[in-house]
Amino acid sequence: MKYLHSLHWLKKISLGCVFFGLALSQASAEPASPLVTSIVPDGKPHKFEARDHQFWIDGQSTMLISGEMHFGRVQPEDWDTRIKQAKAMGLNTISFYLFWNMVEPKEGEPTFTGMTDIRRVIKLCQDNGMWCILRPGPYCCAEIEYGGIPYWTLKYPDVKIRTADPQWLAWCQRYIDAVAKQVQDLQVTHGGPLLMVQLDNEYGITDPQKPGGPQNNDYLVALHKIFTEAGFDIQQFVCNPTQAPDWTDPTYRIPGVMTCRNGLSNDSMYRVSADAIGDYPVFVPEVYPAWFLGWGDGITKEYHDKSQIPALVNWTTYLLDHKYSFNYYVFFGGTNYGFDNGSLFFDSVQTSYDYSAPIDEAGRTTEKYNALRALLSQRLNTKLPDPPAEPSVIEIPTISFTEKEPLLSTLPTSPTKIADQPISMENLDQDYGFVDYRKKFDSGLTGTLELKNAMDYAIVMVNGKVVGKAFRGYGPDSSKISLDENGAVTLDILVYNLGRISVVTDIRHQQFAAKGLLGGATFNGKELTGWSMYSLPYASGPDHFEAVKGDVTGPAFYHSMFTLDKLGGTFLDLSNWSFGVVWVNGHNLGRFWDRGPVRSLYVPQSWLKQGQNDIVVLELHDAPAKAEITGGTKLLMDTAAKPFTVKLSADPVQIPK
Repeated sequence: MKYLHSLHWLKKISLGCVFFGLALSQASAEPASPLVTSIVPDGKPHKFEARDHQFWIDGQSTMLISGEMHFGRVQPEDWDTRIKQAKAMGLNTISFYLFWNMVEPKEGEPTFTGMTDIRRVIKLCQDNGMWCILRPGPYCCAEIEYGGIPYWTLKYPDVKIRTADPQWLAWCQRYIDAVAKQVQDLQVTHGGPLLMVQLDNEYGITDPQKPGGPQNNDYLVALHKIFTEAGFDIQQFVCNPTQAPDWTDPTYRIPGVMTCRNGLSNDSMYRVSADAIGDYPVFVPEVYPAWFLGWGDGITKEYHDKSQIPALVNWTTYLLDHKYSFNYYVFFGGTNYGFDNGSLFFDSVQTSYDYSAPIDEAGRTTEKYNALRALLSQRLNTKLPDPPAEPSVIEIPTISFTEKEPLLSTLPTSPTKIADQPISMENLDQDYGFVDYRKKFDSGLTGTLELKNAMDYAIVMVNGKVVGKAFRGYGPDSSKISLDENGAVTLDILVYNLGRISVVTDIRHQQFAAKGLLGGATFNGKELTGWSMYSLPYASGPDHFEAVKGDVTGPAFYHSMFTLDKLGGTFLDLSNWSFGVVWVNGHNLGRFWDRGPVRSLYVPQSWLKQGQNDIVVLELHDAPAKAEITGGTKLLMDTAAKPFTVKLSADPVQIPK
């Protein structure tokens, strides 16, 4: 089986099928019974069943009409509003990915506060009369960093992820036990709104032993046992995408676990997967309103194109006609704040996860939302509640940056580690950000420096001056840098983690997830040893800032302040800038890159304050012609995106060596 090689290939599978698939489907008569039950979560236990090709609540058949949003991509202050928006659109269920790497950023220390306060969001669903579905992984994909798997698992390269490896299962059990303790009493069987829980994600396209998929389902069987023994007594399910290798293979079926198909949009797709679905209801966990974007991707028709609304309406109509339950992936996408984005092999996902969803990145309803709301109101034969008031989105006048400091000036006084060989980011106990690898020479450097497997983006500096940039997308020659330097030399190799692989993540690909100067470096063919390594996670920006006078070149921090009289979210215009990161009031907004197509960064209202606000920009390339930023009300898209020389979305396992 061939794996995904580009976003566009998958778009044709997931979205393009709507156009020709609906034409092939046979129209069915309107169901005689209501599409959805009037029963809502009320604090009392309810009997939820998945049988006879239907979902049932207390004996009443019902569709689940769901929308997806994710922990970490929406601010906790906005959870209640998003749930109300979902209900007003006609949904009766919310689906949540919960990301293990956010719950357990430090090994053995799960936390459920702030962005991962799962109890609070499920209770909000109950307060709003909405059912919910939980998708806690352990692997999620979701274009999130390492598919939701914690970075620290990479410190144990012999542990095979997403298999029945005993250590992997022990980690999974610890995590799932912790999740279960948070939600056990919030299951529908105990008076809560939680109806179903998903095991892992799209396991059918992994390839642990041979092309064509897993040879057995030991891993999923083990997960089923872990979830059950942890206290999940609700319906468990698995899902696979359109390109899963063989829907007729019994390998993927587990007694008591429902099988679901992402992207199902026509009769032929149902026929292929009917045996796997069996007597269970059809549930489509991912109905795509559009797609995500990687750096350098062009803007496709699926993105912000009103002509795509009829296709989504038609897809929804098909599902309603057949009483197939479904989940819009996503009804609100949000933002990959900080360094939380994943990658399609080496193609990093952009900070904006707007997804051209029914609710935009700033939390505003769109024409797509209104079209689906009208359809669902008509088909459900009900008057829907009014949506909440639209959020405030503000403009910010020009912010000028006059204070600046070179990145190398902010290094800690002592290195994190000194060793002969370069050490990976993970083995420095660092999750995200940068590592600076430094080596000093007494008598100059004349010859060729070659970096071996710098993951992902390396900026090479000699005595603080940039002499080269190495990146897979620039081609293999970018890792070879000619030097002709006299006298004492300080060599710095700043390596930037652009996001660990999230699609497809399995034991074949975990070798590509580690970050840092993994293969070391040679000079004139001789291996360089004796390195000082500086961990630079920059979760909240630099630890200190001391402005310098005069011009700076290369990686540097720029600092300013701005004043707000009123609050609201805003989109910072980064069109003047090249490549880097922005922090506002110590909050990491995420990455920017002039490769496009997105040229703005969203700042949520909850991260701003009336009066003085602090802003820091890290520019990794040269200083901008105008060191200025403004705030606006729209997501900025550059139609002239700059693709890379090398195809970053190609599966490295499939590329001949």
